Amino acid sequence: MIHRVRRRIALLGAGLCTVPSVLLSQTKAHVHGQATLDIGIEGSAGTIEFRAPADDLYGFERAPKTAAERATRDAALARLRTGGATLVRFDASLGCTMTSSAVGATDEKSGHGDVRATYTLNCKKPLAGKPIAFGFSKAFPGVRSVKVQLLSDTAQVGLTVSNDQGVIRP
Repeated sequence: MIHRVRRRIALLGAGLCTVPSVLLSQTKAHVHGQATLDIGIEGSAGTIEFRAPADDLYGFERAPKTAAERATRDAALARLRTGGATLVRFDASLGCTMTSSAVGATDEKSGHGDVRATYTLNCKKPLAGKPIAFGFSKAFPGVRSVKVQLLSDTAQVGLTVSNDQGVIRP
């Protein structure tokens, strides 16, 4: 089932659906203050991918040069690994858990590094029609807006969330 969700997200990224094609790892350029969030849901399971400029998460985009910079980067990456449920919030009645499957910095050598976090979502009940809220700006003040793309078995929705204001429904 998760494989089908990932394939649906890939199809979305290939431009086969009527939403913006700037999705997943296909995003090359980034805009400071703006992150992307791709959500693929089928029934009560899914995959979520978050991507943001490293500068917005920990203050620089290159490889860390000092122990203090390494600590700052590592703390931000740890927050992404363990705090997924504070970043993407589901209705409590659904019994959802988010588990990080990959979190890391990409392309630090170019001086325009991004951070990408991928999560596996499992809920006790289907998500259809239930609101999904966000907490990125609270956790990472440098992230002012998030371009959210959602593809589920019941909906295909795009939304830009500014300062964590707004919800999306599968």
